[in-house]
Amino acid sequence: MAVNVAKWFSVEPKMPKNRKPRERARIISVFNQKGGVGKTTSTISIGASLAESGYRVLVVDFDPQGSLTVGLTGAHELPQTIYDALLGRASSRDVLLKTAVPGMDLLPATIELSAAEMQLVNEVGREQSLARTLAPLLPDYDVVLIDCLPSLGLLAINALAASDSVLIPLQCEYYALRGMALLSQTIEKVQERINPRLKVEGI
Repeated sequence: MAVNVAKWFSVEPKMPKNRKPRERARIISVFNQKGGVGKTTSTISIGASLAESGYRVLVVDFDPQGSLTVGLTGAHELPQTIYDALLGRASSRDVLLKTAVPGMDLLPATIELSAAEMQLVNEVGREQSLARTLAPLLPDYDVVLIDCLPSLGLLAINALAASDSVLIPLQCEYYALRGMALLSQTIEKVQERINPRLKVEGI
């Protein structure tokens, strides 16, 4: 199923500056539990394309490897990241960074994010931690793209719980296709138990 970026919004690209703001940004997770399938590259490319078309875009690095952050900022270490926002040590606005692409902002991550799964496990409503972190920013953007880690753990569940849809980059090879059944089961469980609005945007 191919992805039609134009159908994500009810308005055309190159919108006038006096357009009415969306009540809430559309949140799309770029997700596959297999690494090396192009999640980060897809997130940057789609985000930049939408920003250049006049949309306000937020890209979220939700992978402890921090590839999205390094790709957009060159930084391997930062004083504050999405990890701090998840744990309530900083507000999401304090963590926000501008990128070189006008209209596209970044919530960065570093290796510190790998500790978040252990620290969130005893939190009440732990699956909604990312949704709560993003909530104050949503009125400021048209779309949020979440670059997910290659895992089916608590961080991945947080991303799916916060999202309206999931975009699945997939290589046409045996090992990538083999994991699709497990990925589909995870999405179905999130739909049933946490986030009934979640849908598959495309593969």
